[in-house]
Amino acid sequence: MFDGVAATLGLSSSLLAQKLGVARRTLSRKQGSGAPLSAEVSEKVLRVARIRNLARRVFTTDRAVGQWLFKRDSALGSVAPIDLLDTEVGGREVEDLLLSLAHGQFV
Repeated sequence: MFDGVAATLGLSSSLLAQKLGVARRTLSRKQGSGAPLSAEVSEKVLRVARIRNLARRVFTTDRAVGQWLFKRDSALGSVAPIDLLDTEVGGREVEDLLLSLAHGQFV
């Protein structure tokens, strides 16, 4: 699941893990043993997937979504959206921005 989300965004699993504050070594160990991800890591991955799906409605391609995620945005305090997705509060800020954009409210 983790690798699939990263690939959809055009990111390496290592970079996504770093941005979400997840130890890449832990991911590798869990994948190698077939063990499930922790609840915390699963929530982070699902948050990124949710944001990606919402962003895909605003932007025309996954590549455009990936580029947008790394671009600093003044509506987010000059922080790139990807840097906020490690917390639920940050994810909600990004989601609110995307909903505004989807409804033609440019901030």
